[in-house]
Amino acid sequence: MVTAQQTFKVSFYPTTVTIEASRGSSDTHLVVDRTTGQVTTASSSPAFSASPLRTLSAHGVMGLINLQRGPYVVLITGREAVGTIGSSTVYRVSATRVVRVADDRTPSGFDAADEATYVRLLENALQTPSFYFSYDMDLTCSLQRQDSASNDVFFFNKYLAEPIIHAVGSSSVFVLRVIHGFFACKPVEVRGTKFNYVLVTRRGRYRQGTRYFSRGADADGHVSNYAETEQIVDLSSGDQMAYVQVRGSIPIMWAQVPNMHYVPELRIDVNASHERFQTHMTRMIDEYNEVVAVNLINKVKYEKPMGDAFAALSAEMKSPQYHYVHFDFHKECSRMRWDRISLLMDELSSLNARFGYYEKKANHAQRQQLGVVRTNCMDCLDRTNVVQSELARMALEWQLRDSRIIEQAESVSAFPLLRQMLNNVWADNADFVSCAYSGTGALKTDFTRTGKRTYMGALRDGRNSVERYVRGNFFDGERQDGIDLLLGAYRVQASRPFARTLSSEARALVGTIYVCLFMLAYAFFYPRNHSWFGMSNVVFVGAWCGVLYLVFCVVRAKHTAELVNWPRLVAYSMRPQVTKTNASIKLPIVDRWLEPSVQSVRPSGKKFA
Repeated sequence: MVTAQQTFKVSFYPTTVTIEASRGSSDTHLVVDRTTGQVTTASSSPAFSASPLRTLSAHGVMGLINLQRGPYVVLITGREAVGTIGSSTVYRVSATRVVRVADDRTPSGFDAADEATYVRLLENALQTPSFYFSYDMDLTCSLQRQDSASNDVFFFNKYLAEPIIHAVGSSSVFVLRVIHGFFACKPVEVRGTKFNYVLVTRRGRYRQGTRYFSRGADADGHVSNYAETEQIVDLSSGDQMAYVQVRGSIPIMWAQVPNMHYVPELRIDVNASHERFQTHMTRMIDEYNEVVAVNLINKVKYEKPMGDAFAALSAEMKSPQYHYVHFDFHKECSRMRWDRISLLMDELSSLNARFGYYEKKANHAQRQQLGVVRTNCMDCLDRTNVVQSELARMALEWQLRDSRIIEQAESVSAFPLLRQMLNNVWADNADFVSCAYSGTGALKTDFTRTGKRTYMGALRDGRNSVERYVRGNFFDGERQDGIDLLLGAYRVQASRPFARTLSSEARALVGTIYVCLFMLAYAFFYPRNHSWFGMSNVVFVGAWCGVLYLVFCVVRAKHTAELVNWPRLVAYSMRPQVTKTNASIKLPIVDRWLEPSVQSVRPSGKKFA
């Protein structure tokens, strides 16, 4: 792979924008046409002798995207070195900038408000602290895949980089392969042997999104919240050992439809899932050679249909390279008996030992990892994090024993500093992956950090669960739009996807909610008789809380199709049908409140996929 450069110069001219690499590009520049967005290459000599209108510097170019006005370039303007893999430095993206390349001409169908919304959605999607890259290593590939053909599943900015790749090829210094997920590198010393403990999580770019608006498998077998996590022991001698595991949504056709209830409506279509399941698992076997699918969902009540479907489809897999294990995490570990995870570890130990891990010495592969454990729960977050951290601990013990760093009878628990570091890194990984998917930190991280469940951890989980409920119903639609825009699931068109239409009843109900909140705030800041707990103030607050609850019940029963925050760019196929009455009635004061906050979904012919 050609060594990418550390700085880039972006120069704006009347009809073009040029991008120059500080080193290694053989005096070749990228040239972006400011009208069409077409990317070409040119020599640096006489063509650029004129003074540019302005110049910008950047640490990298994530790529280009066309919005209504025309092309924009996405620049990495801030970076932070977070560790190394071998001799390659890994950086976290700390700041980005979306810069308009297009000239000042106004295309037909242009709407300034929509354009501003597109830019805001894109900027919000880029603000997550989970983007990482390296200038001289392909971070999208595990160590075992470094010498083979590149896999673009984890090339998160592939859609943005496509115009550049078409112009200069995928190995150019101008193509920066960025991952989205987590990276940590911790120096460790055990019995005089120094090494770096590295943990990398790469989230897939297909079917990515938010917790309730991206579930299951699509027609191509790609699943939601798909991620590969690689644990690397990077010895000071240059030898490296790596262990890879995978998580991903249950690979069937299913959805949890937000309806303002704490537990959303579950929909499953097993008949339409056979091909999706087979495609997904076959692709995993092709990629990892052998797969054991570990299903952690409940075997009873709400989650039971999901487990039954997974088991039935797994039984149809005739490949000897596929194995299925169902471990009811909540039942086995109920009443904080978290030590019972060892039951699952014992069940997986023989398969996991046969899979082994990747090892490289003197730049030559000594052994290959021959299979992978694929773990899932409903969200592929909290239960999955706990089990993956235990599998990583098991693999680390094998690696340290095989390297004769620890004795055969010893375990990680015999080294308190190593154990604490391992727990904290995996808990941080859990939080980063969870924030990307659900918008909050992970649950059960008290066990991951300390090795035991605590009541304070349970209270923290309760807070995060409430926040997930609020985000899933009232905020995640917009976040899904930003992800769809960033990954190319939606291509900007001349239509008006952000136009608002609400029934008069829905507008009146939301207006009533605003009134209730105002009166409750008034009672808090100006309590009756100057006492919060006086009888008159308690009755006043109780009455308005009662009204608020009744209005919320009406909204939940009749108006979730309008007032849940649904995606607006790629329409959510499971959204209930909107029934409007008295749509012509105008409520000017309420309309003014609703204008910036409530949007509707553009009609789409997209089917459930």
